[in-house]
Amino acid sequence: MARVGFLMLICFTFCLLLTPATAQEGLSMESDTVFFTSKRKKINIPFDLVHNLIIIPVQINGSQPLNFILDTGVKNTLITHLYHNDSLDLKDVNKITLSGLGEGHSIEAYESYGNEMFMRGIKGINHQVYVLLEDVFDLSSYMGMPVHGIIGYDIFKNFIVKVNYSNKMLTLYRPDTKLKKKRKAEEYPLHIEGTKAYVYGNVRQHNGDTIRVKLVVDTGASHSLSLYLPSDERLTLPPKVMKAYLGRGLSGDLHGNIGRVDAFALGKYELEDIPASYPDEESIKLAINIGGRNGNLGSDVLSRFTVIFDYPNSKLTLIPNHRFKEPFNYNMAGFEVITPLPGTNYYVISNVIDGSPAELLGLEPGDQLLDINGKKCAELLLPEVMNILKSRPGRTLRLRLKRQSEILNVDLVLQSRI
Repeated sequence: MARVGFLMLICFTFCLLLTPATAQEGLSMESDTVFFTSKRKKINIPFDLVHNLIIIPVQINGSQPLNFILDTGVKNTLITHLYHNDSLDLKDVNKITLSGLGEGHSIEAYESYGNEMFMRGIKGINHQVYVLLEDVFDLSSYMGMPVHGIIGYDIFKNFIVKVNYSNKMLTLYRPDTKLKKKRKAEEYPLHIEGTKAYVYGNVRQHNGDTIRVKLVVDTGASHSLSLYLPSDERLTLPPKVMKAYLGRGLSGDLHGNIGRVDAFALGKYELEDIPASYPDEESIKLAINIGGRNGNLGSDVLSRFTVIFDYPNSKLTLIPNHRFKEPFNYNMAGFEVITPLPGTNYYVISNVIDGSPAELLGLEPGDQLLDINGKKCAELLLPEVMNILKSRPGRTLRLRLKRQSEILNVDLVLQSRI
């Protein structure tokens, strides 16, 4: 089964349908409250951007700042991994079992109520937190830095949230703020159902059909578009697809196909030749019938705009940025890269795609990347490495690798398979 790097961090929305498999009685269900700690009208929070995902610092109960992925699709704050020097004084803890999307088993977690959450200029009380007892996502290795968890709805429901992907700046406004409309900005209805936010867009398929689709808006998905074939009989696979491992859910692996749609449009903005994932029905059986959704809209599309999420007023605003017209590329090297020592520039091949250029050259999981085109990998950040691997079809990469005590030199030509 092929494993595709650009989808390795797929869709924390449908990976994280937090469904307690074991009900707990007597738990307090108080709603949390998140508010500004001053009279300021807005708060600016710089963020890191890796694999199109937003990473922000969050403190729980006075902890040291922890790195959280900001995910519009996740309902509850989820702690996926704690390091030996991390300490959380969690309140009202109960052990539960969680199930989610995937083809495996449920996992155990701690559920905690009554916590305090802190970000720059804001505070949350009565905060609900889940702590996984098994790090099923291994986010730190794929993000190249320590990642402790995922946070989302608790932030978006309380503020107007502007994400400037170009400047890597998150701005939170009070919900009654009236923002001046920018030139080229286009507003869309944002349909809030439960804790999920949806938009309607149009997908133009290879056969010329244009289909209106209802999509979960998901900043926690690194890919561009995911479509659920069982949700609409008119949705079809493109003629050129590859079987792929799409990512990891709470209950196991997610499998499916990857191909390209001719175009995807939101209002007047149309993006062409977009990679789309088509998860197998078994992988998404818990999501197919929720909210009449047809899939999700990920951050490889969102990051081409400055995005204003206005949950309080049910609006989404998009303003194109400098990446709007860039082609949609993906990792064409045929192997995935992780950092076993997050926070260092130490890169190792985690797996190799069947039939890819990397497999034909004999590359293997565990091979360490030393140089790319004469540039030492120790001097490259993970996003820089990934940008090289998805740069353009036909590009030759001169790779120097280390396998145990052996040094390998290979010339790898990037190849598009969809």
